[in-house]
Amino acid sequence: MAAGAVVAALAVGPLAATGVAAAPRASVPVATTATDTDAPAGAVTVIAAPVDAGVLRDGTDLDVRITVSNGTTEPIAGATARLHLTLEPLTDQAAVRAWLRDDAPPTGEIVSTTPLVTIAPGATVVASLTVPADDIDLDERFGVRAAGVSVVTSDGAAIAHDRTAIVGQPSGTTAAGAGIAVIAPLTAPDDRGRYLSADQLSALTGPDGRLTRTLDVALSGGVALGVDPRILASIRALGEGAPASAVAWQEQLADSGIETFALRWSDADPLAGVGTLAVASPPPLGAGSIVLGDDGEPTATLDDLTAWPHALSDWVWPADGSIGRDAIDPLVADGARVVLTHASDVQGGAGITRPLTDTLRAVVTDELTTAAVRTVAASTSAHVRRAAVAELSALLASTAVPATPLLGLADRTAAPSAQVGLLLDELTALPWARTATLAPVTGPGANGDPATVTAEAASPTTVGLEALLELERGDAEFARIALDPQTLLADRRLDLLDTLALGGESAAAGEGRYRGQSERLRAAVQVVESNTITLFADRTSLPVTVQNSLPVPVRVFVRVEAATGQLRVEDQRVEAVVDGGSQVRALVPVQSLVNGDVDIRVSLRAEDGAVIGTPIAVPLNLQAGWETAGTIAIGGIIAALFAVGLVRDIRRRRQTRADRADASPTPTETSTR
Repeated sequence: MAAGAVVAALAVGPLAATGVAAAPRASVPVATTATDTDAPAGAVTVIAAPVDAGVLRDGTDLDVRITVSNGTTEPIAGATARLHLTLEPLTDQAAVRAWLRDDAPPTGEIVSTTPLVTIAPGATVVASLTVPADDIDLDERFGVRAAGVSVVTSDGAAIAHDRTAIVGQPSGTTAAGAGIAVIAPLTAPDDRGRYLSADQLSALTGPDGRLTRTLDVALSGGVALGVDPRILASIRALGEGAPASAVAWQEQLADSGIETFALRWSDADPLAGVGTLAVASPPPLGAGSIVLGDDGEPTATLDDLTAWPHALSDWVWPADGSIGRDAIDPLVADGARVVLTHASDVQGGAGITRPLTDTLRAVVTDELTTAAVRTVAASTSAHVRRAAVAELSALLASTAVPATPLLGLADRTAAPSAQVGLLLDELTALPWARTATLAPVTGPGANGDPATVTAEAASPTTVGLEALLELERGDAEFARIALDPQTLLADRRLDLLDTLALGGESAAAGEGRYRGQSERLRAAVQVVESNTITLFADRTSLPVTVQNSLPVPVRVFVRVEAATGQLRVEDQRVEAVVDGGSQVRALVPVQSLVNGDVDIRVSLRAEDGAVIGTPIAVPLNLQAGWETAGTIAIGGIIAALFAVGLVRDIRRRRQTRADRADASPTPTETSTR
């Protein structure tokens, strides 16, 4: 599997005498299909996987399993696979690396051959190449032997090859060996958001969730984790509302003893600010509104939510190939102490830990180990894994510095794979391999020779940071209306870091999502639109409803402007304090001068007069004088009613007196009686 199971269309190089005792022996092929060992389109590939982790002991046959995949559109008939082996041990680990890295066809005597069945387009065949124990002489010397497989056509033209290595272990011999460790991300790159929701956490920490699978792999040993602090904060911010599976997962992580370090929030690009800011990455500003209590008061700080006993402090993990010399000073300003690099990222120095400045050191990962780990993680094939085991076993068996481990870097966004755990399990079963602890070999006291970064300029993966920062500055201007603007600023900074996340979405998609968040934020405080309002009084108060959809209270000023002189606004600055998630009615004093219809423009302003939200137009129907006329009319009616009542009272009294006069006796009537 060396050099990625190299595709070849070259003649086989010169063969070297190796001391193999017998002529090449033929083995029997077996045909099968295997999708995850398929060749790229237009190519033929072969992967060599020695059995028994590539260890050859006295009295055992050498057995190398191969898969040959045909990615062309034509069948391959009459091809032969050949096993090359050099029994003279490679001198040291540098020689082993040189052999495995070389893209040229393998050299060495051909010690076994096997004919291959016809390979249809898109198909894969599996075969074995075997050398009997009697034909192999290890000369009682422990060491790594160069091996490889070539595939040739019926006319002898090479069409594919792969390099591997065999560890010869005669009886009573072994090697000191070294440790091996893998650094993997504990992230949720496909789940975007300032915080993870309860539903997201349930899925991520369920039996088949990404976080569960990553932790399961790490628990097998030899894996250190870069932890996205957003995950820890999300679980804690939900409090009693956090899913039981998420709480149990966090407790398992805490009890695991796994070495961890903190990534940037949402695994944001730690070099995003290089060339734009004085620091390498925009820092968080606070916990944000998610941790406000029922009374609106903060219940936790971001430090509270993300606190964790990391064994590896102040580490930075840039994206592959993004580190440059211009990132060093910003990283130091950020407080970084360790930056993870590939071997190709630095020049000079030696060892796994190399000083870059007085306070910043590079932890240099191993190129071949990283390639093997990523190849295995991307495959479900046991054959691919066993090929990687043989290569890494050879590197570990040939190390001259047992204290220096092999360090591999997992793919940052690839799904977690149980194959990586199996890879480490099979390796650490060997006497010259063990899992490594990183803290002792990466601390300040473990520094090797100084090194420098290879590239002049950093290459942040997120372009257009200045455009995002401009949006953030606009949001900060808007946030001044909040009684506590820091809460909103903290929220938006976490949104910005989530936009800068490595993996999960394209830079363009992230910018579009962040821009949409800004638009929704600035539209969260608005004047509620109204139908036509009729004013009957000369002087009255115009009701204006202000809606606040933010989680925090705001203070704004209502401004009303009339399109004509029919309406006079007596106060152009009416204050309104609106609690979070509520609305209030502000009363603007106005005077109607002339009857008729008039349009007004209602807007919200900040303390300094800046417009908030989108102004709206409201139609008014003015009925000036209706109040006076109504008063006169009512007074007239009352007066009329009073007059009518008075007349009726006078007439009633006159009638009463008349009735009494008629009822009184005359003098004649009195004397007669």
